[in-house]
Amino acid sequence: MIRFEVAAHAGHRRAGTAMELPEVLLPLRWWRSVPLVRRTAVDMTPLERFTVELALTTGRADPAEFTEITGLPGNLLAAGARRLVQSNALIPDDSGYAVWRPMAEQLATEQVVHEYRTVRYDLVLLPRTGDLLALDPKNSWLEQVEQVRARPVGNAPVPAELRDRDLTELLGERLAARTVHGVGQDLLRPDDPGPGTTPVDVDGVCPAYRCAGALRLDGDRPVPVVTIPGERGDPVVAELTGADGLARYWIDTVANLTYRDVQARLWREVTGRNHVRLPHVEQVGLGRWRYTIDGSNAELLAGQGRNLALPLAVTATATDLVAELTIDLAPGDSQAKALVALDRSLTSVAEDDGDPARLPNTPAVRDRAWQLGFQPIVYALREAEDFSHD
Repeated sequence: MIRFEVAAHAGHRRAGTAMELPEVLLPLRWWRSVPLVRRTAVDMTPLERFTVELALTTGRADPAEFTEITGLPGNLLAAGARRLVQSNALIPDDSGYAVWRPMAEQLATEQVVHEYRTVRYDLVLLPRTGDLLALDPKNSWLEQVEQVRARPVGNAPVPAELRDRDLTELLGERLAARTVHGVGQDLLRPDDPGPGTTPVDVDGVCPAYRCAGALRLDGDRPVPVVTIPGERGDPVVAELTGADGLARYWIDTVANLTYRDVQARLWREVTGRNHVRLPHVEQVGLGRWRYTIDGSNAELLAGQGRNLALPLAVTATATDLVAELTIDLAPGDSQAKALVALDRSLTSVAEDDGDPARLPNTPAVRDRAWQLGFQPIVYALREAEDFSHD
């Protein structure tokens, strides 16, 4: 069950931030400097070009044929075939090399062979949502997290599909499925990690860290950002680009006001009443909704001292996160339009140092200005009225 709290009005979000989450509990596992195999295309040598053309022409590349054509020792064929074998264009057999034509033709056209090298990446796993991120160690925020000595506040259960899994096995599956963010198609598989295994979980759980969160928009795509505190130094700000599952989890947990019962609970919190007409609700942005209110709702909120010109700040609290949402109020009938228009006029004069003389100098306007805390406007209007009587 989500718990809502409503403040007087919404403040300003940080630039580029679509939704703030002052507190999140983030299950997180990471591994530093994990070896992966990268495939790199490099130019063929003249000997390799001859070898692949020989194989494509005759269907094979044999030492005897090689010597007969070139006059060179047959053992040189191995040098010309080595990287072609690694590239899966040639297949060694007892007398030489058979050709696998699709790959051999591709390499001959591109005039390249493939080299396989071990590179190292830091890995971040978000078990709850299954996001797996690869970070270049030169730009990895994990080093900073370790330097500030971030400490978990507890453990979180790991989903059944990740329990008792070995990291190398899981990583191989995810690389094959292209579901590791931060790597290209040139990273093929984990390198041999040596003896032993690296478990993804420990007894079905993983560490959970308390941090602040935010969602920023990269185009239309929400990107999670977390601020992780530690025992020393400043908190570490980490952008979790590619953690689409985490972004969906945050949004679905606290920001989904499409359900009528959720809308009703929130509106009861806004109005303080159990039986009020529920406004029309539409989403206008990430973590932001427009509530179109009728005259009765507008009058109720105005009577409670709410400024109808300003958006409402809503704090939504779930079991493992707290998010700040925003509600814009829009008038839905003539009575609501009049009340909202008055608050907008008063707020514009108060916040922009406008001229109170442009406001109607009536008791209703002065009373509303006083109720909203705009006493200087009231003083100015009364002064103008008193002066007109002299």
